[in-house]
Amino acid sequence: MVTYKERMKDKMNFVLIKNNVVLGTFGNLRKITEFIKDDNFPSYWTLVRKDEYPIEFEDYKIFKVKHY
Repeated sequence: MVTYKERMKDKMNFVLIKNNVVLGTFGNLRKITEFIKDDNFPSYWTLVRKDEYPIEFEDYKIFKVKHY
């Protein structure tokens, strides 16, 4: 059984930035794709295939950061 402390130690968040302005922090990539209403923005299935951060697309950047 995994304790709460162990889960929080490994937890990561995603930070969405556009033109060097933070638009929000999200617990998963699906929430980012639901938040952005741009039809040209990559789909969730495209984003989850990326294994290096930051993910960059046009003016957007997605960083994966440690949760504190």
